[in-house]
Amino acid sequence: MRFFSTKKRPKHLGSYPMEKIKRVDKPTTLITDKVKQVPKRAGFFVRAFYGDLGPKAGKEIRRFITKNPLNAAIGHLHWKQVPIHRGEPAPEKAPVSNDPKALAEHIKSLCYFLDADMVGICEMPQYAWYSHDSDGKPITTRHKYAVVVVVDQGWDTLDASSGDDWVSGALSYRAYLNSSTCSTIVADYIRRLGYPAQSHSNADGDVLQVPLMLLAGLGELSRIGELVLNPFIGPRHKTAVITTDLPLEVDKPIDFGLQDFCSKCRKCARECPAQAIPFGDKVLYNGYEIWKPDVEKCTKYRVTNPKGSACGRCMKMCPFNKEGLMTHRLALWAAIKLPFSRRPLILLDDLLRYGRRNPIKRWWLDLETVEKRVVVPDGTNERDLTLDRAIRDDNEKIAHYSWETLPTADQKETRAVDRAQALRQTKLAEKNLADLKSRDATDHAK
Repeated sequence: MRFFSTKKRPKHLGSYPMEKIKRVDKPTTLITDKVKQVPKRAGFFVRAFYGDLGPKAGKEIRRFITKNPLNAAIGHLHWKQVPIHRGEPAPEKAPVSNDPKALAEHIKSLCYFLDADMVGICEMPQYAWYSHDSDGKPITTRHKYAVVVVVDQGWDTLDASSGDDWVSGALSYRAYLNSSTCSTIVADYIRRLGYPAQSHSNADGDVLQVPLMLLAGLGELSRIGELVLNPFIGPRHKTAVITTDLPLEVDKPIDFGLQDFCSKCRKCARECPAQAIPFGDKVLYNGYEIWKPDVEKCTKYRVTNPKGSACGRCMKMCPFNKEGLMTHRLALWAAIKLPFSRRPLILLDDLLRYGRRNPIKRWWLDLETVEKRVVVPDGTNERDLTLDRAIRDDNEKIAHYSWETLPTADQKETRAVDRAQALRQTKLAEKNLADLKSRDATDHAK
C-alpha cells in the first residue's frame, strides 16, 4: 500500500518516507557491551519442540501453524527456498561500482523491485549472530553487512481479523514467504556478482533479526518487547535478512518518540490474551534495556491456541497499526512531533474503538487439519476490545528466563523451565537496570 504518490520518487527510497524520520547515532534502546550470543536451541519455539514447555506444547509445536490448510500451503513453498539461502560466490567479481552508497541504493532498489515494503542496512554486530545452529554446531559465517527486508503483513485482512484466529498464522506466513523470496533472490544475485551472501528467513537463518531491524533504522523497540515497531506500519510486518560482504553504505537508527509513547500506552499489554506483555517498566535483559515479554506464556499460548492458528493480537491492537488515511497521517505526525499529544491520542484510539474487527473485510475460511482431514474447528477467537481489564504498574506476573538458565547448544534432552526462578529473575532484571542507570548518572556527574 503506497503512503503517497511515488511518481517522482527515486526507487531506492521506497514508498514510505522513512527519510523524513529523525536519524540518531545510537538506537533509542540501550544496548550495552554485555550482550551474550545465544544458540538456536535457546529459542522458545525450539524449546517447545524439545518438550521444555511441557507435553502439550511439545505436541502442538509441530502443527500450530500448519493446522490451518492455507498456512500449510504457504509454508510448503516457503520451506522449499531453504536450500538456496546459501551458496558459493562467483569466482570473479563483476565489474560493478565500488562506491558503497551507489551499491546500497542499487540493492535497496532491487528489494523494492521484488516487492519489499521497506529496506535498511547496518553493520553486523557479533551478538546478532546465533552462536550455534540447530545441530549444535558453531556458526562461523561472519559477513560484515546486513540488509533487512520488511514486508507488511497486510492491513485489509488484519482489519477483519481479531489478530488471534484462523487467519493470523497466514498473515505471518504470507509476509515470511514474500520477505524470504526477496532475500533469497537478492543473496543469490550478490553471489553471482562475486561477493559472499546468505539469506536468513523464518524458515532458516543464522541471525537475530530484531536487533538488526533496530540498527538498520527501520523502527524502535516497543512495549510488545521483542518487536521493532515502524512509524508507518507499526508492528504489522515480518522481516528477512541478507548478510554479505558487498560494501554497502549503512543507515542510522531512528527516533520517532516511541519510547515515550509506549511508556504511556499499555494497550497491547491490556489486550494480550496470554497476559505476556509487561505493564511495568523496562528491565535489563542480556545487555538490552527492554520491555521484556514473558516468552514462555506467549509461546505456550500461540502453539496451543485451540481457537486459532498462532496469535498476533498485540499487532492488531497497537495504535500505530493504521491504514494510512489522511487522518491517521495527521495523528502520526502529532505523535512524532508533539509529545504532549501522545496521551490524548492513546485515549482517542480506545474512544474510537480501534482494534475492533471489520466484518466487511473478512474473506477466509475457518478450517483446521486434524489427522490429515480438513474439518471445521470447534471455535474461533472472535475477540474485540477488553476495555475493562485492569491496568497494573508492575511486572509482577512476567517471568524472565535469564541467559544463564537457557539450554546450551548441545542439549538435546528436555530442560524444563523453572517459572518460580524466572519470576525472581524479573526482580533482578529490574534492579540491574536501576543500578546501571545509577552508575551512569554518577559517572556523568563526575
